[in-house]
Amino acid sequence: MNNDKQTEFYSKEDLRNILRLYLTQYSTWMRFYIVSVAAAIKDQEVIENRLLEIPIDIAGIFRIYYGDQTAAQIENLLRDHIRFTMDLVKATITGDSNSFNNSAPQWMDNSKALSAELASINNKWNQNQFENLFGNLLSMTLDEANKRKNMQYADDVYQYDNIEYFVLMIADVLWNGFMVFYSSQQNIK
Repeated sequence: MNNDKQTEFYSKEDLRNILRLYLTQYSTWMRFYIVSVAAAIKDQEVIENRLLEIPIDIAGIFRIYYGDQTAAQIENLLRDHIRFTMDLVKATITGDSNSFNNSAPQWMDNSKALSAELASINNKWNQNQFENLFGNLLSMTLDEANKRKNMQYADDVYQYDNIEYFVLMIADVLWNGFMVFYSSQQNIK
């Protein structure tokens, strides 16, 4: 869903639902990516492209609340974040330590930049909290990839369940920040 033309804020309930939807889509499509890479299925490019739609969707929300410039910055940082995560997942599954060692610092730098950007636009969002959230999500995702690679399917599925819950928590952290912003805008009108 691209909200470029939307000029009104979402209702509180709709905003929470759409954030949860987009982040759940992230975890779902990343799961498909893990399975695809581990099984060498030829749908990886299609799944990568679908994952890279998520930053566009999320940027649409930021555009409504924070404007075009902030939305573009969030979109670019999220796109890179997903690309680096896919690189790390692929390197984990294929055992390519050189690729992993090249991508890990890029992921870390991006995570810090994304967290700093979020903290700079909303005082309810804490840079360290987001760095920890993103780091924990990556750790869980790479653990899921390892479990899939090692054919520990029950553990793999269980880890995905944990990830799904975790991304809902991240969505709620974002939602709380948007609600602070929304409330301040309502007091201005």
